[in-house]
Amino acid sequence: MEQLPSKSWNIINLVTALMLMAVLVFAIVSVVGLEPLVPSTLPESVPIDYTVWEDGSKDASGIEHVGGLLFTKYVIPFEVLALILLAALLGSLYMAKKEDE
Repeated sequence: MEQLPSKSWNIINLVTALMLMAVLVFAIVSVVGLEPLVPSTLPESVPIDYTVWEDGSKDASGIEHVGGLLFTKYVIPFEVLALILLAALLGSLYMAKKEDE
């Protein structure tokens, strides 16, 4: 397989990086929105239901509540984040790999 010159690879890498940055910016803007958040548009806060153990103590961490929300309401963002972290891990492994001469 014929290798491209080094300058061509630099251009391809630059274009790829710019496209990925544009996608990331688009995703952030589409989720957050362009309008500033004002207190009247924020949703009402929901109190956390703490777990009460048999000895009467309460679970102050709220980990069951967070876990329940993570795997029900926020499952899609959780999976997208997992894919982004996987891509970052693979990219760092590829960049850290030594080239054989």
